[in-house]
Amino acid sequence: MSPTKNPALERLAGTLGHPRLSPLRFGPVLLRSNGPGIFELLHVDDASADPARLAPVEVEALADLAANDRLGRFRPNKASPDLVSGWICRPRDTESLGESLESLLPGGLSDWYATQATDLRVVPFREFADRQTGMFRKIASLSDPEACEVARACCDVRFCLRRRLWPVGEIGVDAAASKSDAPCLEPCALLLELARRAHRMSQEERSTLHLGETDLASIAVALDTAIAHPPSDLREGDLSNPAHPRRLLLLREKLLPWLPEAARGKGE
Repeated sequence: MSPTKNPALERLAGTLGHPRLSPLRFGPVLLRSNGPGIFELLHVDDASADPARLAPVEVEALADLAANDRLGRFRPNKASPDLVSGWICRPRDTESLGESLESLLPGGLSDWYATQATDLRVVPFREFADRQTGMFRKIASLSDPEACEVARACCDVRFCLRRRLWPVGEIGVDAAASKSDAPCLEPCALLLELARRAHRMSQEERSTLHLGETDLASIAVALDTAIAHPPSDLREGDLSNPAHPRRLLLLREKLLPWLPEAARGKGE
């Protein structure tokens, strides 16, 4: 009896073997083929590097490699761009290719394969919010503009390389060229927590400030700097920290209507 073939893996291998469709980007990981049944996985930043200068990594070691970032901090979102670079993995066969990708980006292959079907199912933000319970149930009361601010802050390319396909407000889906071929079919746990905090912030007592354009421009620069250079000991999942770059980008989104024209695009 011949072994059962994995249709998702077969589709992936066939795609990688097609010169017009290969290579593929799955989050921070580049997948490419160097001939029939010959595959390579490496960091997207190393796409142009000499393979001989990259450290060879076995399939079995990839899960540990993907667990922490360059500073040793845990990576809860395996699609974040902070994956360690400077390595290359050459799976033995198609099955090993699937194991490699699952270690680096869990669920990435199945989600990608789902997008190849004509009956793709995505979960819009509203549907996702309406089914929440407990301390998350109130995110359903976020307005469309507030939900859009949360999505722009949480799903920014600086934080996540999955291509968002679920709708929220009037925001269109992400273009594959701007992120990667790995899709996001529904809001994640990080977005859920940021949405909860956004709702809490919307309920806080408001103060009135009178700031000129120069002051607002300075605030924009300060936010951009803090977003680009977060504390070295900050954990990605610690959204309770006011210095978290997703929270700072959310604040920038809220300030956007009042920022001077020259400062509006800097956060993108």
